[in-house]
Amino acid sequence: MISRTMHGFAYDAIHDEIVVTSPLTQAILIFRGSASGEERPVRVIQGPHTQILGTAAGGLDKVSVDPVNNEILTADPSMRAIVVFDRAANGNVAPKRVISGEKTGLLDIVGLDVDPIRNVIVAASRKGDGEKVGLFVFDRLARGDVAPKHFIGGPSSKLAHFRQVTIDPETGNIFLAQQNTRMKQMEAYVLDQPREGFTPKDKDEEDEDSDSGRLDQMGFIAVYAPDDDGDIPPRAIIKGPGIRLAGAAGVALNPKKGEIIAVGGNGFQTFLLPEFFKALKRPGR
Repeated sequence: MISRTMHGFAYDAIHDEIVVTSPLTQAILIFRGSASGEERPVRVIQGPHTQILGTAAGGLDKVSVDPVNNEILTADPSMRAIVVFDRAANGNVAPKRVISGEKTGLLDIVGLDVDPIRNVIVAASRKGDGEKVGLFVFDRLARGDVAPKHFIGGPSSKLAHFRQVTIDPETGNIFLAQQNTRMKQMEAYVLDQPREGFTPKDKDEEDEDSDSGRLDQMGFIAVYAPDDDGDIPPRAIIKGPGIRLAGAAGVALNPKKGEIIAVGGNGFQTFLLPEFFKALKRPGR
């Protein structure tokens, strides 16, 4: 049941399961951790009751697993929402909770993770032209049209065209993969209708959506502390031509070994930085 355009998956280490999104079929697929070859998923979340609207253009690429509270979370840009399901859900089932609405500030959700220790959900969302572009932190049990508890964004945050976000469960430090420092034009359609206020750019004004670019526009891995809020710079950063990280599209962690794994530049790199897995001080302190 695997199809193309899948850009996100999660691994549940407690229950040894792999969770994958399938935008073209508007589904979430759950496989055994030891699955191999042409093997059917053990569960499939799919159908009109799920409220999933993801399409090839719309997304549904983001998924996170909370094995402590037995939940699967996905972000659906087509409905500008974070959708939470029971981990054992199967079939055409309704979500447990949905975070969506004008107060949330969410639009193009490109990254998502959950911290079951501090009971928060962190979403990376872009809203075009620098307006409300950044990290949105919600209470884990939030539902409906609610404002985030914290928001990290603004000129000092250095956040622009970013992708995946992940959280270190021990410290709560937030790791974000940013492809480049230029704002990306937002999707023209939401729920298959033209987005209000959308104006297409001229061809020569289009933002580059690749892993390469000028050195001053190169991507990086940014690290924020769990209590960060407002327009602040990252507390730690990985960047520079020497590390061959032209554009960071994804990030994963191995906290036990102090390793950060970054995807970008048509490959991936592993960095040994145990100091990034400690309580981080604000820059200049």
